[in-house]
Amino acid sequence: MMMRNVSILLMSLCLLVAAQVQAQCPVNINQFQAGETLTYDLYFKWGLVNTKAGISTLTTISQKYNGKDAYKMALTAKSSGMVNKVFSINDTLASYMTKDLIPLAFHKNAEEGGDHTIENMTYTYNPSGGISVHSKRVKNGEQRFDEVINYNSCVYDMISVVFYARTLDFSSMKKGQETRVDFISGKRKTYMIIEYQGTEKMKANDDKTYDCIKLVLSIMNASEKAFEDKEEAMKVYITNDNNRMPVRLDSKLNVGSTRAILKGYKGLKHEVNAK
Repeated sequence: MMMRNVSILLMSLCLLVAAQVQAQCPVNINQFQAGETLTYDLYFKWGLVNTKAGISTLTTISQKYNGKDAYKMALTAKSSGMVNKVFSINDTLASYMTKDLIPLAFHKNAEEGGDHTIENMTYTYNPSGGISVHSKRVKNGEQRFDEVINYNSCVYDMISVVFYARTLDFSSMKKGQETRVDFISGKRKTYMIIEYQGTEKMKANDDKTYDCIKLVLSIMNASEKAFEDKEEAMKVYITNDNNRMPVRLDSKLNVGSTRAILKGYKGLKHEVNAK
């Protein structure tokens, strides 16, 4: 169960999208820069038990990819305390993107409760305008799949979509407005519904209070037709400033819930408005 908890926590950072994916992939960036590091405390709640589960970090650096200037965005999660004794976790997810946020590759190396999963995706941008994603997964030394998935427009993985989302203009949305976005998870085309819920004050674990944008996120399989069948998966709070920094993420589970709360940050591009 803890494996699912952490997977959803990691995924929740990737569900901050509040606009339809555009036909053209390049994006103008003003929300972050190389050198940014965000740190979170992770919690798990089950019944009356509410315990700290570990620490997560999200970092951005400049790095070459196939000889080209690129960003490397890496998300890590590591268990601690009682949770580490019951279900140890040591995960790293990383994406490479061009300096105008075109996805290039995704890598996952996850050790969760005795299981070891390695996943790799590479993006190929065809002259015709289509995109091919070569996705491979090996779990406990056994290959689970090795497939190429084709798209007609931009597609994002679990990390690259976080940074794309931070470039969007949430101020133009009305409370209750819903929109849909697709991204690739493993070998599946996955759809999400995002509902904008206005702004709310949120206190983080750095003892500061932030003015945040609140989003409610629901997940659907690509095969599902009726959006009325969507199921709420999480709530996400990001700063209502030029940084669009995730402050808190609450995830519902079949049993219990998880929460990630901002603990610290450095290297932000813009000044933070917090009290």
